[in-house]
Amino acid sequence: MRADTVESPTETPNHQEAPISTAAMTDQAVDPKSRYANPKWAFWRRDKDPFSGKKYYDAGYCYRRPKREYVEEEFIGAPILDEEKKYRHRDIYGRITHERKDVLRYISPTESHPRPLLVQATPEVVKSEPAGDWRRVKLKGNVPTILKVSEWALRDSSKAPEDSSEAPQDSSKASQDNNRARKVSNFCLKCLRVILVDPVIMVLLSLPLEKIWDEADFDESYTEFPNYTWDYPKYARNKLDAKPGSESRAINGGIESGHKSLNLSSKVRLLRPRLLMVLDNGQWQLTDDTSSIPYAFISFTTTHFRFRPSPTVTLEQAAAAQQTVEELAQRRTEEAGMKAYWVDFRCCAPDAEKERHTADVHRMCDVIRAAEYVFVLLPDLSREKKLEWGARMWTLPEALLARRQEIRFYSPTESVTVSKIGMADHVWDNGEGLEGDQQPTRLLAEHYSGVLTLGRLELFTIALEALAARRQNGFFSQSDTAYALMGLLHYRIDLDHKDTLFQALAKLSLANDSDRLVERMVCMFPNPKAQDTSKKSNSKNSNRFQALTGPDHYGSQLWDIEPLCQVAGVGEDDQTLILDSCRGVSIRWKAFPQMKYKRSHGFRKLIAEIVLRSGVYWSGLGLGLIIKYASGDPSQDAGLIFLGCVALVATFLLGLGAPRAVRRLYGGRVMQSAPWLVGFEGVMPVDKLETLIFGNCNQDEPRLTYEPSSTPFSERDQKERIGLEPGWISDPSKHKRPELPTGHRFFTLVDTGSLTVSVFSARRPPSVALVCGREGGMLRTVLCHYERSDNCLYKETVVRMDSLTLHQAKGLSWIKIGLGDNRERLTRRSQRVSQMCDQEFGQGSARADGTPDT
Repeated sequence: MRADTVESPTETPNHQEAPISTAAMTDQAVDPKSRYANPKWAFWRRDKDPFSGKKYYDAGYCYRRPKREYVEEEFIGAPILDEEKKYRHRDIYGRITHERKDVLRYISPTESHPRPLLVQATPEVVKSEPAGDWRRVKLKGNVPTILKVSEWALRDSSKAPEDSSEAPQDSSKASQDNNRARKVSNFCLKCLRVILVDPVIMVLLSLPLEKIWDEADFDESYTEFPNYTWDYPKYARNKLDAKPGSESRAINGGIESGHKSLNLSSKVRLLRPRLLMVLDNGQWQLTDDTSSIPYAFISFTTTHFRFRPSPTVTLEQAAAAQQTVEELAQRRTEEAGMKAYWVDFRCCAPDAEKERHTADVHRMCDVIRAAEYVFVLLPDLSREKKLEWGARMWTLPEALLARRQEIRFYSPTESVTVSKIGMADHVWDNGEGLEGDQQPTRLLAEHYSGVLTLGRLELFTIALEALAARRQNGFFSQSDTAYALMGLLHYRIDLDHKDTLFQALAKLSLANDSDRLVERMVCMFPNPKAQDTSKKSNSKNSNRFQALTGPDHYGSQLWDIEPLCQVAGVGEDDQTLILDSCRGVSIRWKAFPQMKYKRSHGFRKLIAEIVLRSGVYWSGLGLGLIIKYASGDPSQDAGLIFLGCVALVATFLLGLGAPRAVRRLYGGRVMQSAPWLVGFEGVMPVDKLETLIFGNCNQDEPRLTYEPSSTPFSERDQKERIGLEPGWISDPSKHKRPELPTGHRFFTLVDTGSLTVSVFSARRPPSVALVCGREGGMLRTVLCHYERSDNCLYKETVVRMDSLTLHQAKGLSWIKIGLGDNRERLTRRSQRVSQMCDQEFGQGSARADGTPDT
């Protein structure tokens, strides 16, 4: 790819597009292919459209471009609207280019800048399934020519009858004669091919080319991934890494001067309530003198007491509900022998003072901890009303943080006391038993009752699961779950209405000592089928952060992961992080490299090498003697001519064994090989794959084996930890192929360093493997595809690799990784731009995710 010499008219942030014009957006009604038409040079159009679906030849590869109709309608599910816009990109060396967004790209390890991705695919995949937004080439090997010629000469020409194992045994003389004739013809054809390739092998051996069996030195490290993100994080872990002027966004930077006062920050704990309702001389009054006054905390829900005016609640009804709550709170407080209570609509700032009101709500947990009692007010004490109160998200911390182990429930006529552990059954049970919400709330109740102690990691994940299952109204922001969870933890964060739920939870986790929860989340692999079910059900409480904290597709928990990377900050885009100190490997997709490896030495290999090397010298000696002395007196030089003839006969005899000698030299047990990660689309039997890579297949000592526990599709031997080839690959006619999640395809990853094969499924071919953690004696490797428009890696899947890979992969500095689904991101982007077109909003600018800048 060349650097574009035309700079964009306005300088935009890194990896963002130039301003969207009205003309660019109104082009949706025009045929996209017409954008590439050139009326002066019509023949040049075929080289311009990246989604023409036709074959092209470039850099020694014949590839086919993706089809526009399939990419828009099925693969992405949205129109391709980014072709006329150019994205700014800065590579690892600081070189800036501007290119359009078209096909899938990768970072070239040799050139260190994005290039269109070529993906090799099996013939079955090429015929049956169109490519996504990547270019596709046919799968082929990269075997030395001399080995190809030798294997062609030694191949078996005879074909055994189909299903010979199931055919009846025919011992007739005709059948025996046919088999004998087949063997004879096969032997004759093989001898003929050997005679034909003998001169070719001698010529190839005489050429001054490096012989692969000489075991040349090779790099013992995997191919590096040359990438670096120049973007500032939205929330940096250290304030020195924050964007200048926004140091207050640093997660561990404390409260900066000029950002928020101590009275308005949610980070500052309240030692005492700011306001209380106090009984003074027979009158209940609101006072700010709250020192050393014992008080009760009043809890209720607007579902039972609707004191906020709305289209369905009149002012009179709201005032009556508020008076009922106040009278009930005052009476129950006096009965408990206290003279003060705290209730939100009296002791919190009014809604008009947004910042102070938000700070009061988020610091309500401090008010609960300091209260003598927690009183829950209900219209009646029926189980239904208790469950309605317990189903609200904000009421869960009110009960858990209470100083006493019992919570008092009051109605206008009766009262009852329930312990925290008892509430898990009577108040927080959703009617589904242990399969519902009872288990996490039970664990939280036991933890806050002192019966058991949850670790920091367990507390965060279990509390998040319990809160996410409760009803919320989103009154403050879309990330209310994070701010409700904040009350249960040590360190806190300030409210940002622009934060998504993922950003708020990630910021909260990084601010607290949660045992590197976010780093562990990067290594988790949620079940893709479960995510499809969650999307189809349109669950409001489902979120990506929670999906990454539960048991993953491998059955592992967060605490099973040992992180090998560090999160430096939370990205500006939703579900993105800035990673540091992980190790990365580039995955090669366009073709298999010519293998370099060290083999075992033996007497037979020595004889084979002598045969090959001596054959060239014998042929040269024989031809030289005959040519020199045949033109003279044959009687005087007969002995030398005879010696030349003997040399040629020896050359011929040695040539008969040359193909088998070449097979011997290229075969044998592989002791060490050059490490590569090579992928292709589809699956292939391992014997055919070994022939494709090494030129032949060693049935006695296979060089390639399946990894026993790398992906969910791996199969293992019953007695030893040895990988087996899945039956649906070796014999697809007898075994059913596994069902894949929506939009997924089969890909195969070959590790030439460990000589193992892994089969996985993903939406796009991942071009990068990030070693981010360790679990169960193996490495957790995150496979990602690269998006040039925002210089971000998007997580596709997670595979488990051998621990020796860690020291052969090279380290990486700051990289940006997205844990969400890039397809959803593209769909939201296209929908947003379409809405802007409908509204004729063409003069503003747009961010890389399609949302307008404000």
